[in-house]
This record gives sequence, structure tokens and C-alpha cells, in this order.
Amino acid sequence: MKQQNTKQKILDASLDFFSKHGYSGASIRQIAREVGVRESAIYNHYKSKEEIFNSILDEFKTRTITTKILSDDLLDDLVNPEKFLKHFAARLIDHWNSPDERKFIRLLLMEQFTKIGSRELSVTEHLTELRSICKMIFGEMAKHGVIKEIDPELLAEEFTAQLFFIRTELLSSDNPEKIKFVHEKVSRHVEFFWNGIKA
Repeated sequence: MKQQNTKQKILDASLDFFSKHGYSGASIRQIAREVGVRESAIYNHYKSKEEIFNSILDEFKTRTITTKILSDDLLDDLVNPEKFLKHFAARLIDHWNSPDERKFIRLLLMEQFTKIGSRELSVTEHLTELRSICKMIFGEMAKHGVIKEIDPELLAEEFTAQLFFIRTELLSSDNPEKIKFVHEKVSRHVEFFWNGIKA
């Protein structure tokens, strides 16, 4: 159990340092100091700073938003598509508002297009799941005649682009914005979007 806790503490401290100083600005020494262990203890868990970095990326890649956002009660709102989209977007914002998600998006934006080892970071890769979910949702809405016949992939890109912009603008700093303001902005986006696509 202690080993797992140390390993998680290393990842948490590393995410914190990487999100503030970038990959090249954080060192194993700083991470070890933050965790409260010797540098050699870090190497008991990870071979290198690159391996730590890749573990963080892998951890966030496995955090699927589908299970966190698409619950049965939300799916019940599909009878009222505008309400469904508002609740879906609100839950997405709440998910993105967690301290770890804020740090991760800051890290991702800071290191975008940087090649670390064999890996090149890309925001697009981290939007794939969200776009796929939205494409499926808009495809079903079109099939049932509640929205205009528009390419669901295009709708997914248009819908998520503004949400992601709001995320990068308002949900990436250490100082959380007033979440009520963020939710109001998202709600206005959904209303505008819905009025443009409803049948």
C-alpha cells in the first residue's frame, strides 16, 4: 500500500511541477523534494522523468468522460434535447473544473507540439472521445428528426470547439474563475447552438 501511495504522490507532485514549469523546467530533484523522498526513491518507481511524464499522459487518457458524464439520469433528459445538451455541457465543465484537470490542460497547452521521447503531445488527441460522443448524440438527434439534417461530425466539432475554448480561457489557471459565470457562459453557448440546429 505504501508503494502505491508513494507512486501516486510522485505523479501528483510531477503534474503540479510540469503544469507550472513545463517538462523541461521540472527536475527529479524538485519532485523528490515535494514528495518528501530521496531522488533514488523516485527511481524505484520510474526509470526517468520521461516515464513519469508518460504515466501522467496515460492516466489522463484512461479517464474517460463517458462514464463520468453520461449517466442514466442525464440520458433521461434526451426527451428534451436542449435540456440534455445544457446538462451535458454543465457536467463536462464540472469535470474540467477539478484541480487535476486544470493542471493537466495547462500542461497540455504548454507542451503542445513538443516531442518528449517518442511522444508528441496534441490537444486533438484529448478531444477525440468528446467529439465521438457528441457525433453519436447529434447523429441520433438527426435520425429522430429533432435537429436539422447536418453532418453530425461537423456539429460535434462546432459544439465542442466553444466548450474547449471556454476551458482554456477560464478553467486552466490556479485561480478558479467563479464557476457560476462559467456555467452561464456555457448555457448561452448551448442556447445559441441549439437555436441554430433545432428542426
